[in-house]
Amino acid sequence: MKRYASFPMKARGLLAAFAVATAAAAVPPAAHADTAPANWWVYVHNDKASDLKALLAKGADPNVRYTNGQPALMRAVVDGAWNVFDVLAADPRTDVNAVNPANETALMYLAVAGETERARKLIARGAQVNRLGWTPLHYAASKAQMDTAKLLLANKAMVNAPSPEGTTPIMMAGFSGRMYMVQLLLDAGADITTRNLKGQNASDWAYAAKRNELGAELAKMIAKAEQQRAAQRAQQGRTTAIPVTGTPAAPVEPEQVPQAVQPDAHTSQPAKISAPAQSEGEGSSVGGVSGVRLNNYD
Repeated sequence: MKRYASFPMKARGLLAAFAVATAAAAVPPAAHADTAPANWWVYVHNDKASDLKALLAKGADPNVRYTNGQPALMRAVVDGAWNVFDVLAADPRTDVNAVNPANETALMYLAVAGETERARKLIARGAQVNRLGWTPLHYAASKAQMDTAKLLLANKAMVNAPSPEGTTPIMMAGFSGRMYMVQLLLDAGADITTRNLKGQNASDWAYAAKRNELGAELAKMIAKAEQQRAAQRAQQGRTTAIPVTGTPAAPVEPEQVPQAVQPDAHTSQPAKISAPAQSEGEGSSVGGVSGVRLNNYD
């Protein structure tokens, strides 16, 4: 009987919401067709750790990729084959920072699944906590995986790390619908007023996930933070020291803002986000992200 993994069903809602441009970071097609030993993927899918370990002892490459480009380590997470995952993660030849075609890593998969202890061991093996683009902290925050997020922060995860479109972990915390996740990031120094390149903030992401109560609360917090900053700037302006020399200070010319980044009437209000697309069917695999839709690699 075919065994279905629980991880994909938990992760689909998250991954469908992310907006990642993956073309530039995609694994070259040639890397998608690695030759695995006979029965390798049967052992992975059915979590036959001892059988897979025997293949490794005979010299099998632990970094072999599935036909869709998933490294074996990540494919084990997709299949919920945790015993196989542990064997692969412990093999010193395994590249723990290998990426799939959507530029995701095994640590990002563990983060969204809330596999904190496995994440701890993978970090000890050199898994990158900080990276360009989407990070494990984004993924942990999106599902309110508190313990995993705390682990990542303890390992110096960048709390305001921007995705390619400027989306930060606190926006993902808003998407999770959990105020305690938002508070954890705030306590770690997250900037709640940040907007991504589409003008969306944490409140917008909460509303997009139909977490209206949290969206309203975050909107109030953002407005209060922005008011406090405005007051601080005004106070700093009033307390700026005036030169006491006999010659009046020359007026300061305003900084020229490039035309390309000046606001206009169409961008003065935050952009609205569409609700995350729903995945079709449960399936037995989890894909990366492309645009706003879930990729199914099978």
